[in-house]
Amino acid sequence: MISISSIRTYMFCPLKLYLEQNFDEKIDKDILLHRTIKELRIDLQDLFQRNLRRLKKDMSLLEIEENLCKNIEEYIKNSISIIENSEENKKFSNLSEITEKNKKFSELSKITEEKQLNEKIRNQINIDDTIDNENDLVELDEHINLENVEEYEKEIEEEMQKIDEIGEIKIEIEAEAYFNMKILALKAQKAMAMNEKDGSQIAELFFPTSMYSYLMKDKQLEIIGTCDKIEIIDGKYYPISLKSSNPPLKGIWDGDSIELVAAALLIEQEFDTEVFVGFVDYLKIGDRRPVVMDANLRKGLFKVLKEINDILNEKIVPEVNEKREKCLKCDYRSICHQELGMWWKYTLKVSKITMIKYLKKQI
Repeated sequence: MISISSIRTYMFCPLKLYLEQNFDEKIDKDILLHRTIKELRIDLQDLFQRNLRRLKKDMSLLEIEENLCKNIEEYIKNSISIIENSEENKKFSNLSEITEKNKKFSELSKITEEKQLNEKIRNQINIDDTIDNENDLVELDEHINLENVEEYEKEIEEEMQKIDEIGEIKIEIEAEAYFNMKILALKAQKAMAMNEKDGSQIAELFFPTSMYSYLMKDKQLEIIGTCDKIEIIDGKYYPISLKSSNPPLKGIWDGDSIELVAAALLIEQEFDTEVFVGFVDYLKIGDRRPVVMDANLRKGLFKVLKEINDILNEKIVPEVNEKREKCLKCDYRSICHQELGMWWKYTLKVSKITMIKYLKKQI
């Protein structure tokens, strides 16, 4: 079955989807990190909803903001700390492993030097003797062939970069939460004043009954995946996609639309209903944009599914989707653009033939 995450990756860059199937060494860690961050964003929405229910209609705007902020900063700090500690443990674990291997490498190198000296002496006096420390030499050869200390040092550097990345994510989430709190405070104040009701009575205006990360599958279309959020209003289901990326000036990114229509089809199959519209929440600017599930969008999804099937099952190598902004963020930029010195020197045009030759060498 084709997952919604595969659709998302394909819309980012078809070649990236292909490479994930063949060079997936570090993808699991990245998926776990991004999944944890997405869960954090969903939890923050729940906290805002809980805090909203505590508001009273006679509160000032400052009091509303103070109440909406309760436990938000602490929750972000604790959640990020858990991720940071996990990355720190990995870093020090790898560092210990490197130290141990370096020590072993030094010991075995010393044995080799002694062995070479003994061989010189034996050759001079023409003595035929069995090689000492044969097992140690075999172990040294295996160690040299299979374990490269420089590779482990590179891993340490990558782990440290990951920790820096987590720090940047923390700042981004804090700014995002503060911005969304400001918007929610203004909306809540106006809604309570207009309806003359407390926060608990207007909460559903902002937070309808919802299901989060709901897993669904359609055996006929062979699609499986989760929808970030499904809002249920008056018996109708609305798929919601939560995005931390920057939105376009108008409308929705094509990738976000295709991903959302895939979730809509799964909802239709799962709940035996029809979905006419969904929404993409661009969290950075607190903006919700509609996506109409029309025939053209559905046809677009079917075309994408066919092309993904060719990549996953037929092993067809797709073209590179050359876009500077996307390539700079991609884990596989070093494979696609091997001749790029620095990322900002983005001038290389990669042909499909060159890529196929490279992949064949690697595989």
